[in-house]
Amino acid sequence: MNKYEQLKRELSQRVLYRSATKSSSKQETQERATDTKSNSDATFILISNHNETERYDWWSGETFIEELDVKGADFSELKTFFKDHEPSVDNAIGKVEDLRVENNQLLSGVTFGSDANSQTIKQKYDDGILADVSIGYRINELILTERAGEPDHVLVTDYSIVELSAVWKGADSGAVKVKSNSQDEVKEKRFSHSLYEKKLNLLKG
Repeated sequence: MNKYEQLKRELSQRVLYRSATKSSSKQETQERATDTKSNSDATFILISNHNETERYDWWSGETFIEELDVKGADFSELKTFFKDHEPSVDNAIGKVEDLRVENNQLLSGVTFGSDANSQTIKQKYDDGILADVSIGYRINELILTERAGEPDHVLVTDYSIVELSAVWKGADSGAVKVKSNSQDEVKEKRFSHSLYEKKLNLLKG
């Protein structure tokens, strides 16, 4: 098995995570994207146009740079906004809607539930106490570019975004609330693929 095949096998067997960020207030979002009429409570940048992040290859013991091609994203399964990467009925706090690509970035609107728990979390975003969210995705296809003297580059050209969660703080301290087209860096967060799949399948059933 060559390096490409091993890396693809390793990455496709798990759900990977990246932190993302709240785009802006609803008013600012509508002012910036004047051709988009959204009634969502909040807008989040799920994939930015500068999204390269460093990952670790457990098979080779080397780091590599992963980049997501926004054109390769399948977000047809993305329906519910969860809390803390724990997909369950009680942790469903909002509806994912108005997914679209703008300026080579994937944006999503979220409308929070009307229950007290969901509204408490919404208020934390409104107050600026929370700013981060995190996406979970499965890799289907990638392009590996080996580079001498520096980490290899992996361009993910086909992947499925399967979950979006509110989190306390993404792993990347440089991810900030965006009010313009500034760089939005991301960093991975992983957890058990089998446990994740089991929980999602229970919800779908």
